[in-house]
Parts: sequence; C-alpha cells; structure tokens
Amino acid sequence: MATTGTDDVIYMFAMSLDGFIAREDGTFDWLDNFPADDDYDFSSFMASLSGIVMGRSTYEATRRHDEWAYGQYPCLVATSRPLENLPENAEAMAGTPAEMLANLRARGATGRIWLFGGGDLARQFMDAGLLDTIEIGTIPVILGSGIPAFGGIQADRWLDLAFAKPLANGAVHAQYRVRR
Repeated sequence: MATTGTDDVIYMFAMSLDGFIAREDGTFDWLDNFPADDDYDFSSFMASLSGIVMGRSTYEATRRHDEWAYGQYPCLVATSRPLENLPENAEAMAGTPAEMLANLRARGATGRIWLFGGGDLARQFMDAGLLDTIEIGTIPVILGSGIPAFGGIQADRWLDLAFAKPLANGAVHAQYRVRR
C-alpha cells in the first residue's frame, strides 16, 4: 500500500469494471462470490484509520449484518433523516463535509478518515476540496447499471496515480491522489 498522509480523507472502495459500487437497489451481492486477495491488505488499511464518514445507504447496508465492526472509531453517518439505536461511537449528522470532519476531529479522529461508501458523498467532499486520496479495487465484472462510484455527472477531475497493481483474483488495486 502506498504511503498517504496521516490525516488525509480517503475514499476506498470496490467497484465493477463499469464503475458501479452497488446494484441499483444498494446491494453488493456481486462481491460475495468474488475471492478475497491477501495482497489488498484490508486489515492494514483499517489499522491506519482514526475515523469514518459513511453515507446513509452504506450505513443501512452495514447494519444488516449482526456485528458493528467500527465501534473503535468515531463514526459519522451523513444523513438529513433521524436514525435510532446508533451503535457505539456512531452519530448521525446533516452538514457540509467541513462540518462532518470537524465533528470527527472533535470526537478524537486525529488522523486518516475513511469516506466509506456513497458516490454522492464522495462528490461532495471533492467539491469542497476535502478528498485527498481515492483507492479502488476494480473488480472484473460488468453490472450494466447500479450506483455510480462518483455520484453521476460532474466536472472533470484529474488525479495522480500513486500505484496500480493487478491482484491474483483478477482485480486491480489502484490508488490516486486528488490534484489540488
């Protein structure tokens, strides 16, 4: 994994070859049968985090599982609708990307923040100039439709490649720095 800033905001995700992070209904069952690749080193990525911002749909998909795996991090769910029974260290909030980051920093997130899920949320952070790194696992499947990785039509955005490597399972792991 390439070195990035210790206090950057990183959008790390898996997407289909045609640019979708989930099916139109928000499910990502297409990832269930895809073999994991130890070279991706997700555990090291998780250990590098100090906080998480996630979109509402990602939160709801995550909560379908019995376990909340993010209790050790201050976590913020970006939503304008109320949420009940939030798990440990999670808060719901409507606000700008800067306000969301300030919330996490005030709650102890002193380093890297993971922007977990949500192309629309990623676009908001890019528009605000607050997204530093994009790390993608491109999965060799074409879904044909779904939720786009970057929230639909927007201005051109140029990135600088930090690294790209093929994985044994056929995916490509790449990391980009957002140009300022």
